[in-house]
Amino acid sequence: MRSGGEGPCGENTSQEAAIPEESVIIISDDEADVSLGLGNSVLLIEDPNEDSILQEKKTLEVVDEELAITFSRRANVMPHARYDCSTHAFNRMEQETQVPVEKNASFCDECYCYLCDKPASECSYWSTIGSCHCNAHNKSKFWKDQRDNALVGVLTIFNLDLTEIDTEMKEGGNKLQLFLLALLPVYHKYLAGTLMTRESMHGCVCACHKEKVANAKCNPCSMNHVPVKFHSYADVHKMVTDYLNQVDEESPKAAAVMLLGTAKQLVFHKAIPNPFTSKDSVANIKASSVVLMTRIVSTLQRLLVLKDYPKTLFDKFVIFFQSLPLPPHFYGFTSSMNVIRWDNCLLTSVLNGQNVTGIRTNKGKKEFLWEALPVVQSRVKRLEDEKSYRQLVRYLNAVRCSEYAGLNSLKQKLCLYMCKCGDYSSAANSLLTTKGLQGSISKFFTPALLELHLAMLRTRSCPPGNKLELSDVWVPQEGLPLKKGVLLRTALRVLYCNNNLFQETKFWSVLVRIWCMSETLSKEGRLLPLCLFEPDKILQQTVMGMSCTILDELQRQTNVHLPEPFHKSYYSTAELILLVQAVVRYMMATNPPLRGMLELVAGFGLNHWALSLLIEGISPMRELLFQFVSSVNKDLYEDEPRILGLFKSRGPNYVSHLVPVFFLHPNEGVRSIGFHLIDVVLRNITGLSWSGAVGNSLKMKVLPFTHMYMISSIEHQKLMTSIGRLTARS
Repeated sequence: MRSGGEGPCGENTSQEAAIPEESVIIISDDEADVSLGLGNSVLLIEDPNEDSILQEKKTLEVVDEELAITFSRRANVMPHARYDCSTHAFNRMEQETQVPVEKNASFCDECYCYLCDKPASECSYWSTIGSCHCNAHNKSKFWKDQRDNALVGVLTIFNLDLTEIDTEMKEGGNKLQLFLLALLPVYHKYLAGTLMTRESMHGCVCACHKEKVANAKCNPCSMNHVPVKFHSYADVHKMVTDYLNQVDEESPKAAAVMLLGTAKQLVFHKAIPNPFTSKDSVANIKASSVVLMTRIVSTLQRLLVLKDYPKTLFDKFVIFFQSLPLPPHFYGFTSSMNVIRWDNCLLTSVLNGQNVTGIRTNKGKKEFLWEALPVVQSRVKRLEDEKSYRQLVRYLNAVRCSEYAGLNSLKQKLCLYMCKCGDYSSAANSLLTTKGLQGSISKFFTPALLELHLAMLRTRSCPPGNKLELSDVWVPQEGLPLKKGVLLRTALRVLYCNNNLFQETKFWSVLVRIWCMSETLSKEGRLLPLCLFEPDKILQQTVMGMSCTILDELQRQTNVHLPEPFHKSYYSTAELILLVQAVVRYMMATNPPLRGMLELVAGFGLNHWALSLLIEGISPMRELLFQFVSSVNKDLYEDEPRILGLFKSRGPNYVSHLVPVFFLHPNEGVRSIGFHLIDVVLRNITGLSWSGAVGNSLKMKVLPFTHMYMISSIEHQKLMTSIGRLTARS
């Protein structure tokens, strides 16, 4: 199309001008509202290969003073919806499904069904009474809804926009539709019921059965043996359970669709009373469906927290569940989907440290950060995965939950999270007082957990993962170290405040083992033993003299002042001496017999002088010393492989210094421990290549001093024989 007038070179543009080969589409001014793709499906273009060139019209038609048609050609008609057909007129009506309107049933070869997206000739409902797809068009809400239903299927129940439906959503909708179709006959079977007798569930125990004489007038018999209709929900429960197992493997959007659709189906399942109770709990619809709904809701809660759904989709999922008409046995789920998004004002203020209580006043009313346990667990998991440990600590300190035990279980990791973010002072305090708990997390401690927490605080490092487990390799964490004496005061206070911990030797063995551990890690990130030089007698006596007062104060309070020796360069030695005195007092206070003393002995590691100090402390109490000896010998006899493994791991230097501790003691019972240890080496001498070095060490460290400790001739002869067998290996 071009207007009349002169061309760019002053030449007259007329009918005889050269006609371009490009196709021409005639657009009328009056038809502008239905052209340019504004809601229509018609596109007219030329096929350059067709033989319609003979039908070309080369005429000059003046439309108005400025526009003239100089060329036109009949165009090809591409596939289009029936209401856009240029060949057959279409009459639009809002909703007519009974009969075709006027000539709407007529169609050309390129007409498509608006609902089916198939050629009109292939539409099965083109002019079917009650459907009449030929009347469908895009200006009717009724027909548009029908088309949306055809396109998205069961997803229409979620009130989604077409732009929100992606491949994941469609896949979830298709699987939900197939499941609902498969579930329908199983549910109908439940409604129909099955003829059963009470005896098939509960054996008849009436008198006539015991006497093996049938009595037609026996009322229990007539009640127990007459078939009645029983409605078992077990098959429905199994089918839904299998389906939920499959949902766990689906993508987040598909899983949400499938779960919500299943929840809606369960809501409308009818509860039919049964004449008697089944032993199978899943046969009862109320109990069974509550179990299923609990699983659905908890999974949905986790998905809403762990997966980043778009806000509109998140809100529609929540609104959909809240709109379900829950029956009475589902009333417990009424508020279960009140899951707040991560960008919630109260939640973000807690995570950012602006609100430490989890409470705010909104329009004069107090609002609490109160969440269901699956939601709390999911938030903890996500923050763990993101390594947002500081935010995790703030959240657990502020959140509230109706399932108190479950929340407490999560709070048991607070010390770990604090160490992960380098807040060692707060971590140490959490062992004594934990916000939201009646007491502290230490009341849940096992020996392994106590060792883990004390090792983290002493070495300023953590296991690599997020589990409360001891690890072979540890990861150093940044943060200010604890002040000197704080960790020892805290550890002792933990044991003094919990009688169950105080009475267990294993917990005291952990304390000894931790204080015989280096405060620094190896280059490979491993925990290292600590070997302290034996202090002079003056320091030992000084610290031992202070110890009783300090320990008495620690039994009453935590913030006990530690005197000067605990702040000098040898503070580690002073702390170990104080700990030895604490162990002595524990042994004096515990009820006989003592147990687990071998583990306590092994806990001292290379610090044999501290072990000697312990034995010296209990030596004046003959009964207590006897119990100690009996416990160690009993453990050596019953668990020899353990002490042998200890010998192999620590080597000849450890054995050479350990055995003299017992041999060089005036008590015969204590010396028997030394003989028992040597016997362990002799019985396994072939696997201990360094046994000769142990013999030579005993020859130099023990034999010259035997006369000082009143060793009998029998003991002396036995010692000489043992040393001879050991040195024979060198």
